[in-house]
Formats: sequence, C-alpha cells, structure tokens
Amino acid sequence: MLIKFLSAVLIPRVASVIDSKERISVARLGLGLQFLGVLLSAISIYILHSFAGTNPTFEDETFLGIFTFMVFSGLLGTLGSSLMDISIANDVAPSLFSGHDLVQFNSHSRQVDLITEVGSPVIAGILLAFSTLSLPLTGFLIIVLWNLISFIPELLILHSVFNERADLKFKLLSSSNDIKKSFLQKLLDGWKSFLKQSVSPVIIASSLLWLSVLSPHGVLLTAFLNDGWKIPEWTIGIFRSSGAFFGLAATAVFPFALRFMNLRKASALFLTFQALMVLGAYLMLHLEIEIGQYSFLLLILFSRIGLYGFGLGEVQIRQEEVPQLVRGEVNGFANALNGISTLILFSLGTVLSSTKDFKYLVLFSVISVWVALLVYLRWMNKSELGP
Repeated sequence: MLIKFLSAVLIPRVASVIDSKERISVARLGLGLQFLGVLLSAISIYILHSFAGTNPTFEDETFLGIFTFMVFSGLLGTLGSSLMDISIANDVAPSLFSGHDLVQFNSHSRQVDLITEVGSPVIAGILLAFSTLSLPLTGFLIIVLWNLISFIPELLILHSVFNERADLKFKLLSSSNDIKKSFLQKLLDGWKSFLKQSVSPVIIASSLLWLSVLSPHGVLLTAFLNDGWKIPEWTIGIFRSSGAFFGLAATAVFPFALRFMNLRKASALFLTFQALMVLGAYLMLHLEIEIGQYSFLLLILFSRIGLYGFGLGEVQIRQEEVPQLVRGEVNGFANALNGISTLILFSLGTVLSSTKDFKYLVLFSVISVWVALLVYLRWMNKSELGP
C-alpha cells in the first residue's frame, strides 16, 4: 500500500523525463532503477530473514530501519518498471509502428505478459523449493540472480533496436520552464495539463476499471472464495490461471474485430461486453446454490475478454493521439490514476473486510465498470462529432 501510494505520487514526475531525454537515456535510467530496486530489495529481505522466529515491532529501531530500506528499494523497482513500461509501450512502439503493425505489436506484447503471468509464478515456486541447511534462501538467491542478469540482454536488445533504427535516436524534446516551482506546484500543474488532453476521458475510464474486485487474480476475490464460499484451493488455482487464458483470447479477438469496425467502436464493444458480464456476475452472486457460484466465476472469466480487449484499444488510442512532446507526462498520470484506483479499492476492502460485506464491493465494482463505459461512450460520441 505504501509503495503504491508513493509511486502514484512520484511516477508522473519520473515519467516526464521521457519527454526531455533521449530514448536510450530513458532506457538506461529505467533499467538502472529496476536493477537497484531488485538488488536492494534482495539485501533487505535477506537481512529480515535474520528476524525469523522473533516478533519484531516497529518500536525496534533496527527492524524499522530495515523495513524503511525495503520500502525504498521496492519504490525504486516500481518506478523503474513503470518508466520502462511507459517508454516502450507509449513512446518507442508508436514511433516504430502504425496501423495494423501497431495493433499486432500491442497484441503480441500482451500475449507475452499473460504467458509470463501464468508461467513465472510456477517457475519461481519451483526455484524457491531449492534450499540447503547452510543456505536456506538458495532458491530465493537464484531468483534474485536470474532477475539481475535479465537486465543485461534487455539493455543489449534495446541498444540493437536503437542502432538499427537511427530515427529513434532523434525526437522532439520538451523544455521545462518550471524549475523554480515547488514539487507540489509542479504536480498540480501536471494534473491540470493532463485533464486538458483530448484523451484524458479515455484514460479516466480505464482507471475506473481498476476499481473492481472482479479479477481472477485479485487478492480480495481470492480471500472471499477461500473464506466465504470455502472453495477448494485447487479450484481457485484453476480459476486464477484461467483468467490469463481468457485474456489471451482477447488478444486474438480484438485484432479480428478491427477488420469490421474502427478502433474506437471496437473498444466500446469490448467495454460494453465487460459491463454486461460483471452485471451478470453480480446477479449470480445472489443465487445461494452451487450453480450460481460457478456461474459467477465463469462470467468473471468472460469479462476478462472485454477488459483486455478494451485495454488494447485504450493503449492504442493513447499511442496514436497523445502528442510526442507530452507522452511521458500524460502516460505517467495515467499510471498514477491506476495506482490511486488500486489504493481506493484496497481501502474499501479494509473497511468492508467481512465476507458478508463482499457483495457491496462487487456492487461498487459493477458501478465503476458501467461509469467507465458511460465516460468512454460520451468521449467517443463527442470526439466523432468534432469540436
């Protein structure tokens, strides 16, 4: 929660370097922050392992210092990861591709993300099983080393892309004239600038979708299925992994839909589908029979097709319509909005922590998705009519 809050505050300013630095410099900065984040996080976790078997509190200055160090390390990694995601997806990609090629790039990128989402926890779990009496964190150290080494080929690949495409080395750079402003003033001015962008309603609609507990891999939904419905662990595991496979289906269906309609209408279609599926899931939640439970889960899985399909459309709308000079800033605020939405959702989950209250979280989720649909449709109709 703390890292989410800090990253939501800081990422708009960090992402703004995309607009003022060369692409290769941004890549080095993003990878460097991630490298430091992983390395320092590993060190802090290794030190925390020494507290195993004890009951440390924040009154212990040593424990508090290590915890603070771990938060700082996690924040570095999060900022670096976000910087790389924004730079590659929203600056490099639209500079390399356009039209159908951009659609295919986004689709394949999402496929890789989803496959990794399914495969990485399995591989990591196997590696964590390795341990010795003298070094109980063997598996953990293998994963750390794996992560640190992975940054080397990533940087080399990016260098090769920039060398092959000389045009990527040249870009319009923004010049900031707000050096004398305070951090808070810069942040407020940034939000005002973001809201003036023509695509800001699309980004706001997308962030509203993060206000949903109806996600197969969501912590709140998993807790409810486990504690409230007493669903077996293996069933929950299948359900969680199936979410990624339904997301993969969206990456194949969305490019197909673009053959018959334009980008904005295809995005609206997928978002409408998601809204209908989550509404159906809410209705099934109230059927106190087994078929109602499994229908609830199935409709959530189908809603992922709508969610990921709209996600592909929303990303491409940003890629095509956000001016190059403000790509970093605008997408940084988009990232921050998603983080804020996640914080709101977890806060609601803390307040409505009882399994009996879960139906209110689901209702809130359904309302959020439908509001997102209305916001997007209003933007689409207004933009098609023109100023």
